[in-house]
Amino acid sequence: MSSGRRIVGELNNLIDKTVVVKTINNKTYIGQLYAYELSPFIISLINVKDENNNVFYKLLINGNIISEIIIKNPPLFEPREFAEIVERSLNLRPADIKVYEEAGVVTILEKIKVSQNGVEGSGPMAQRIYDIYNEYINKKKKELGL
Repeated sequence: MSSGRRIVGELNNLIDKTVVVKTINNKTYIGQLYAYELSPFIISLINVKDENNNVFYKLLINGNIISEIIIKNPPLFEPREFAEIVERSLNLRPADIKVYEEAGVVTILEKIKVSQNGVEGSGPMAQRIYDIYNEYINKKKKELGL
């Protein structure tokens, strides 16, 4: 995978997450990453607070002035980690589970989709995966003190 595609994947995974953006002129913004454009590089934040506690509904920042984008909290759902838990818990073959890291998605038996938003699918297998997902998310929240 090229580093450019990896960066796009990283940015896609940050959509709707809280980030800290520092600029080259020593300004700091904390908000949810709403959207971005690569060429020219621009990011859009919503529900933003700056270092002086000014609050903004939406802020567009020119990428040329960004020095850092910081993610404070690790993700609750890590696709590869979850896939390994499902494989062990249900004694599935690795070929039965596909991990799409960039999209943050795991598919199981080509009919059940799992992401940070939950489990999509129906039937007894989907219910078992739903139970594993809830246990996984609750454990992650406890580990992160959430």
